[in-house]
Amino acid sequence: MFRTIEWLDDTNEVRLVDQTKLPLIKAHIITSSHERIAHAIKVMEIRGAPAIGAAAGMGMALAALESNAKSKNELLAFLRKAANTLNTRPTAVNLTWATRRMLKVAEDAEGDIANIIQRLIDEAKEIAEEDVRMCRSIGENSLGLIKPGFTIQTICNAGSLATVHLGTVGAVIRVAHEKYDGDIKVYAAETRPRQQGARLTVFEMMEDGIDTTLITDGMIGTVFREGRIDCCVVGADRILRTGHIINKIGTYTMAITAKYHNIPFYVAAPTSTIDMDTNPEDVVIEERNGDEIRVINGQYITVPNAKVYNPAFDMTPPELVTAIITDKGVVHDPTEEKMRSLFD
Repeated sequence: MFRTIEWLDDTNEVRLVDQTKLPLIKAHIITSSHERIAHAIKVMEIRGAPAIGAAAGMGMALAALESNAKSKNELLAFLRKAANTLNTRPTAVNLTWATRRMLKVAEDAEGDIANIIQRLIDEAKEIAEEDVRMCRSIGENSLGLIKPGFTIQTICNAGSLATVHLGTVGAVIRVAHEKYDGDIKVYAAETRPRQQGARLTVFEMMEDGIDTTLITDGMIGTVFREGRIDCCVVGADRILRTGHIINKIGTYTMAITAKYHNIPFYVAAPTSTIDMDTNPEDVVIEERNGDEIRVINGQYITVPNAKVYNPAFDMTPPELVTAIITDKGVVHDPTEEKMRSLFD
């Protein structure tokens, strides 16, 4: 797969894939504006926790270039405002993780303004490269759980398009596909209301020649009962120190159904997605515009003023999670003690 987002050295611009147009149109957004990056994150032209973390890092570097600051204090003030602009989605932890990291680099950097700006550009590119390395490690670390001939159930999109390149769930699938000479299959849940499974995951898997079957979200129970699935692998927008998983709406339902049918339920995510500070009751679940549910392809499918509840994410408790696959290793039956051990 192509890269979701990249820094263009020749022009000091950012190029990202417009995911709202996939799979029918492959289009790029090229910008030198951190506010345009913030808009892309908000309207989900780029989405997926690791990908928006990389976008936020590059957005901060663009902001530094835009600042026209004459002193470090001026630059820091501009960057703090830019961070607030970029932090447009409250649930995915990678977003604020990246803006905080970039601010820390700016605060610690020495030398003139040009030197600090270059340091920020280098750090933004490093965030992206770290993501590529972490995803590869996630894939390698999953091989003890994923066997030849497995059929894997996914939801939403945690593939290349949700990261800089390889994906989290995408890495699990792709590394196994490489290792086992293609002897891996995927069932992709469509993922209402924005159909990231249908639009993005199926597109990615078919681009890479991976045997993929699309199902609606409501078919998951039947597919599990019929014995079609060997394991579930989902991504995460935030993982708490307690082992709670915040991921795309529908993940919790899948986890309950997998538990009932004794199907292993795995979560694949980089350690940058782990939030060691927030308690489960304090997580802000983003609620999005009701027209995401009322409208499909520009047409209302229900009464235009129908009341809608549209949370973008749900929370899966650790007792439903068989293992969390990270770049630093696998956490079986997650607990707070085991989560903390990843950072020892």
